[in-house]
Amino acid sequence: MPFDPASIIPPPPPGRVEMLEDYFEIPLPDDYKRFVTTHNGAVPLESRFDVAGLERAVERFLPIIQDVEGHPLGWLDLEVVASQLDSRLTDDEDGENINLVPIAAVLAGDFIVLDYREGSEHPTIGLWDHEASEDFAPAVTTVARTFNEFLSILR
Repeated sequence: MPFDPASIIPPPPPGRVEMLEDYFEIPLPDDYKRFVTTHNGAVPLESRFDVAGLERAVERFLPIIQDVEGHPLGWLDLEVVASQLDSRLTDDEDGENINLVPIAAVLAGDFIVLDYREGSEHPTIGLWDHEASEDFAPAVTTVARTFNEFLSILR
């Protein structure tokens, strides 16, 4: 899968991914963790995919950044985006568990997410719809069973 080489930023510093896993209280998939070490914040050159009969496009994979305030892409950092969407990424009204982790921005304000609602071991990949989602009622359509499968469907 080709990416714009100018869009790729340095990998997260040692321990940063583990800090996110602690923050979300869920393990990130190994294929996704390998991806961010080589393609952190990447813009795919083949970005289109179909969901529910509509063509969508990935704008950029969310970077994982140590110093978000000092970085031009800090506003797109995975943790920053997750914090902004907060209660719209979970169906747990107690607010104790996040169910969805945004990993890529999609044109028109939606996000590709790791969907942990069926369990924390093997999240599916979904399209989170910003217009249909509400607090504690996220609207997600499954796109792929794994992160690598999602990469393989981009065209």
